[in-house]
Amino acid sequence: MKLRKEFIIGVLASFTLVAFYWGFSYLKGNDLFSDESEFELVYEKVAGLTESNPVTLNGVKIGSVSLVEFITNDPNARVRVKIKISDPKVKIPDQSLAIIKSDLLGVNSIEIQLRPSKRFAESGDTLATSVATTIQEEVSMQMLPIKAKAEEMMASIDSVLNAIKYIFNSETQLRLAATFKSIQLTIENLESSSVGLDTLIKTQGKRVARIFSNVESITANLENSNQQISNIIGNFSNLSDSLTKINIASTIANLDESISDFKIVMDKIERGEGTLGQLVNNDTLYNELEAASRELHILLEDIKLNPKRYVRVSVFGGKNNDSYVAPSDAKKP
Repeated sequence: MKLRKEFIIGVLASFTLVAFYWGFSYLKGNDLFSDESEFELVYEKVAGLTESNPVTLNGVKIGSVSLVEFITNDPNARVRVKIKISDPKVKIPDQSLAIIKSDLLGVNSIEIQLRPSKRFAESGDTLATSVATTIQEEVSMQMLPIKAKAEEMMASIDSVLNAIKYIFNSETQLRLAATFKSIQLTIENLESSSVGLDTLIKTQGKRVARIFSNVESITANLENSNQQISNIIGNFSNLSDSLTKINIASTIANLDESISDFKIVMDKIERGEGTLGQLVNNDTLYNELEAASRELHILLEDIKLNPKRYVRVSVFGGKNNDSYVAPSDAKKP
């Protein structure tokens, strides 16, 4: 009975040790009961990679890091990393690349990037490696030009501030104070004018209303006379059409021809051609007409003064012994 208890205690202790070792190995990323493939990687730097960090393929965990150590007697102090692939279904081409990456929380992992190849890597092979830039490094690289621009901007701002300080000296400040005071007075005047305008509108509101009423009346009259205005415009349009239909060119041509004929007649008169030309240019005819007119006037006056000399009427056949009266314009013999 005593031997049986010791046996049971030994078995339990062995089982406990095995379970402890298995659990410790599992926490380190080693699964003792799985068909694992192990690959070796060599890095210049591992960026904080530690054992038991995950190994992923397309975002899916397929294994873990089993060993991280320096290569013995390596002049560049390169690091040897071993990974174990726990999924036997995953086949990795021998040209694949193992990239160390970091997430937002700073947890490192190895991402397997598959590359086409005619051969799959076998357990114990060494894969090509690379280290991806961390978020901090990417931010630093992106912030570097921004930092340079910020420094240039700060220098420009400093220059601008110096220029502003030079411009806004004591004299300029006094002028600005005077300007703001003038602006304040202007605003006060505008307020006073606004009050005056408001008062004017209130006092003259009835007159303004009458003006608007008159304007409305005029508008109504225009609206009522719309037909008459349309008729007037239509008449003007008809008159314009009539004037357009007149052959103005022919009329002007006839007028020009008449003026030419009149000029020809005037030229003939000036040269003394024709009766009118002789009358205008020949003084003899004028003198003769004047003499004939004067003699006719004397004759008429003589007939008026001595009618019996030209008309003899005798009732009894007696002789007319009336005396003769000479006209006032008669020529002496």
